[in-house]
Parts: sequence; structure tokens; C-alpha cells
Amino acid sequence: MQTFIEHLGHTSFVIHRGPLRVLIDPVLVLRELEFRQPACPAWFFDDLSSVDAVFFSHAHDDHLHPPSLLGLREDVALYFLDKPKPGAAPESSARAILTALGFRNLHPFLEGDVVELAQDVRIHILPAQCSGEGEEQCALLVETPEVLALDAVDVTDSPRTREALEAFRGRIDVAFVPTGASVQWQGFWNQMDAVGALAFCDWLKPARIATCGGTLSMAGRPREDRLERYPVDRAHWMAAAVTRAHDSVLLPWKPPYRLVYDKHDLERCSLLQPGRRFEPARGPQRPQALLTTFFTGYHPSKPIQRWGWGDNNDLARWLEPFEAIREVVRASTRDLRYLLERCQSSVNKTPAAVLVPRTLRCLVEARAFELAARLVSLLPSKIAEPADMDAGYFAAVEALLQGEPALAAPLREDLAACQWMDRGLFHLQCMSRRMKELVRRDERTEALRSSHLSVLRDSLLQRRPVLGPYHLRVTQELARLLDARPLSPETSEVLCYASPGGLRYQPLSTLESLLLEQCDGRTVAEMVGDVSAALSLPQDDVRSALFTFLSHLTHESPLVLDWSH
Repeated sequence: MQTFIEHLGHTSFVIHRGPLRVLIDPVLVLRELEFRQPACPAWFFDDLSSVDAVFFSHAHDDHLHPPSLLGLREDVALYFLDKPKPGAAPESSARAILTALGFRNLHPFLEGDVVELAQDVRIHILPAQCSGEGEEQCALLVETPEVLALDAVDVTDSPRTREALEAFRGRIDVAFVPTGASVQWQGFWNQMDAVGALAFCDWLKPARIATCGGTLSMAGRPREDRLERYPVDRAHWMAAAVTRAHDSVLLPWKPPYRLVYDKHDLERCSLLQPGRRFEPARGPQRPQALLTTFFTGYHPSKPIQRWGWGDNNDLARWLEPFEAIREVVRASTRDLRYLLERCQSSVNKTPAAVLVPRTLRCLVEARAFELAARLVSLLPSKIAEPADMDAGYFAAVEALLQGEPALAAPLREDLAACQWMDRGLFHLQCMSRRMKELVRRDERTEALRSSHLSVLRDSLLQRRPVLGPYHLRVTQELARLLDARPLSPETSEVLCYASPGGLRYQPLSTLESLLLEQCDGRTVAEMVGDVSAALSLPQDDVRSALFTFLSHLTHESPLVLDWSH
């Protein structure tokens, strides 16, 4: 029997022995990770249904890549390092990500473990130094009767790694080491560079040395006028390698290629042609690579680049790439329904999940997946201003839901409330982003703010506070649709408003709700008297509570209240 090792590109490998097929760190939406040139995402494989197991060295998304993984069966065996990054959010761990993607056959491992698979295949989990960002990671040693192969991608040369490999020195048939170090802007490297990798191989003494990693995956040469995380490429690595290793040791091929091993001898190497079709050659249906890329929040034409309405993207720039895929998405409701049913809501990063999240959640929780898929397939048109979304996108969402006659009356009412909240909160979010650009908070501005509040306190009873337009008041009955978290019994309603720090969702007590109702142009003295009489509370207590509450809102956002009357 023979063992086949396929290097697909970047850090992605396939191990074949007999009928067993194992993937390592699979990125399957492109032949290369196109760091410099965009390309439409398509599956690397024509068929993924025969994959038996998948291993992940760590949870960075160029190794644990959500768009690629959604091409795999939900019951495939997944093996991952069960050491979450210290201090990281729970949802960023490998276990949480894989669970959210709908996988149900999870197998965590730890450093030092040896995973026994079928066909006499063993995977040794080797310790490695964590990444510069603190991400725990490992190296993998693949052992079969025909080959001993080291996957040392994205690791540095550390004493712990050498200690674990001591017993294998001089026995390894092929070692895959980083092409070059990725430069971290804080001033350190995340992997071995060419010099360090070759020094490591001098110690390890493998029969063959091959290169892999981010530098290998670039589609073009480094550009001197850009900030490049990988300032060197494969050509630089080969130039360094030929001066430090014999030509017969180096594997010079650029992936994708296949190595065929028999009795620890490299019998042949052949170049591979990646699959280009959306549909598998055999096996069950799976969604298009383009849709999994779109669904999980990656750039439609650069599927290794996260793409969202973040701090670096204005609304029009975020929506621009979706124009080219509008018709494909519109015609793919079947695939979108599959993704909605399979994945947890946290995976969905489509425009619908960002712009109308409560409406979409309401449909999914009601298991109206067909209608939810049609909602996701609605893409906003090009816009110049956020206000353009009302007559464009939000009106289209409303027409879609109103045109569905089969909805039960309670669900229809909930959807109408969700649309109202989504539309209002979208505009508050746009206002919040604008405020963030303008606000300045330093020692001087804090002092001025405190002085301003002192002036308001001294003239409080004569002031006539009025609610501004940039807020949303959600009743206790509708608050269940606002957020999945339950409200406390003391909450009367939720006040939503824009602040420089983002949207604020402030639960209000009965007293605070009543105080806001009074902010209609009457003086504070009148407000204190009315509330005191209504609730049978001392006026001093009401006045103190009123100032504390209103000054807190003013500190959080200058747009909630107008005190200038």
C-alpha cells in the first residue's frame, strides 16, 4: 500500500492511505490564498464527501476557515487543539466555532496526544510556542507504515518542539516548514523565517524539505510601496535554501502537488489540477463556495479577507462587492436555507444579518427557513446616504414579508415589530458611527463636561429637558424581540440610543420611564411635583433621582436630551 500526501497550497494538506482521507488545516475555496489579486471563490475539490477526518493546528481563520468547512459533511470527524486563547471570548475558541458551523463529531486533543486513525495512520500532536497574539497552536507529525511527515507550519523553533521531536531526528521523510515569517507590526515574527527554518532542519535532518505557509500562497511578488505582512516569497526561500541544503533534499515544486510514498521512499511527485465546478462529482449536495464565503462574512472575491461593516468600512464601501454577486445570491435560496438550518446565528454575516438581525432571527426561531432564505438573498442596492436604505432595502424587506400570506397572525405582528426596531436601530447605529468620528474624550473634555453638569445642577429646576429624536423606546412586551437575553422583572422598558461608544440599550425602571414621559417641555420643578404626587415620593428624592438619571444620559450621548430650553 502507498501513502499520498497532497499539498493543496498555503498550509492545507490531504493524507490518503487506502480509503482513508484526512484533511489538515483545509482552505478549499481557492487554489491559492490570493493576498494580492482577487479571484471568484470556487471549491478546490470536486468532491468532499469522502473526507473521513479533519485536523486543525490552531484556530486562526487561514487554518480553521469557515467558508471552506461549510463544504464538508456535518458528521465528519474534526480534531482540534482544546486550549482556548487566554482571555479570549468563548465564542472565538475552535470548539465554539466548529459547533456554530453545525459540526457534531468533535474530538479535542492536547499536546502529547497520539490520535489513532484507520488504515494504520497516526497523528502525533507536538507542542509549539503560541502565536504572537497568544493563540495556542501545535505542530503535527503524520505517521503511516510508508511515511513520516512533519507539518511545522506557523510555528517557531522552540525547545519544547525540539524535545518532542528528539526521538524522530533523522527518521522524518519530509518536513514542511514555513516559507517565511509573517511580520507583526509590533516588531516580531510569528513563524520561522527561511534562515531559522533551515537551521531547524539542519538539527532535525529530514530526508526532504518542503515549504508552505502564507508567504508561499501569495499570488504576486512583494510590493515595495505597501505594508506587506509577508515581505518575502517562495523565490527568496529557495535562494536561501540552496545555500544551506543540498539540491536533492529540497522539494522545489509549487503547490498543488502530490507526493507518493512507499516504504519511506518518495516514488514520485505529480502536479494537481484543482476542481473548478461548484457541484461535487459525487456525493451529497453542498452549497457553492461563493455562498459559504458570502454567508460567513468574507469578501466575495477574496475569501480569506473578512469583510463587514466595521470601523474601516463605510456603508457604501461594505455593500459595493455584493453588487457583482446579486443574481447568484438571488438564485440560491435552496443553499441559503441549508446554511440557515445548519449554522448558529453567529455564523451568519450577510447584509440581512447585519441590517435586519431581529427580523431574521424571528423567522429562524419560527423555523420559517424558506422565507428567511429569501430575506438573506435580498441585497441592498448602491446607496449614497444611510437614508437611502429606507426606500430601498427596508421597503423591499417589508414588501417581502407582507407578500407572504401563510404567516400566522402572531408571527406577522412580531415581524412588524422587528422591522420597526431594525430600521430604527440601523439609523441609530449610523449616527453612532458618525459621533465616534467627531467625539474627543480626554482629561480636558472630562473637566469641561463636569463643569457643564454643575451648571445644569445649579439651574435644574428652571430647565425644560426635551427628548431628542435619536432614540428608540421599546416596551417590556416587545423587548423580548430586541435581545435574546431576558429582562429583569423591574424593567419597564428599554431605551435605545446612539452614543460615541456604540448603541446603548438601557433598561428603565418604572420611575425612569415616568421621568422620560415628563420630558415634554415642562420645567423640572413641574416634573418633580407631578412625579412626586403620582408615586407618593419625597420631592428631594425625585429631584435627586431625576438629575442622576438625566445627567447619565447626557454623559453617554449629547443627542438623547436637549437641556437648552
